[in-house]
Amino acid sequence: MHDICIGENQVTKFDGARGDRSIDPTADQVRALRDHGPEGPVVMLNLLKFRDVAQYPPEAGEPPCSGAAAYARYQTAFSEALKPLTQAEILYDGPVNNIVIGLAGSTDADWDKVLLVRYPSRGHFLGMMADAEYRKALVHRYAGLERTVLLQCAG
Repeated sequence: MHDICIGENQVTKFDGARGDRSIDPTADQVRALRDHGPEGPVVMLNLLKFRDVAQYPPEAGEPPCSGAAAYARYQTAFSEALKPLTQAEILYDGPVNNIVIGLAGSTDADWDKVLLVRYPSRGHFLGMMADAEYRKALVHRYAGLERTVLLQCAG
């Protein structure tokens, strides 16, 4: 379990569930997002690589599925259940079809899906991260993702 700071004095705990924190932001990354960046809308660019088979912890009680199916459960939570909080708008949600620049087959270029999500502000994105319902849905993200990159852009 590790802490990330969302607000000035607010700390949220994230449990990587599998010991791999590489798919969670570090506390420094969250502080940088909170304290620096564009005012107004932001677009989050997600590069996603799924596990062949989702790796749920036994206590999750989830039926076996692919990593992509597990991530779809997570995506439903943040795009539908949390929409009133986040006001997120999915701009693009689709597969990576072809590597145009980059070394095919390398981990730097091997992604299954690209997801572009616009939020009205950095605060909306951070509010989602601090939400209890969102944190419950993270079990699906952890189960489904092999690795990811999340890039913040002006929106």
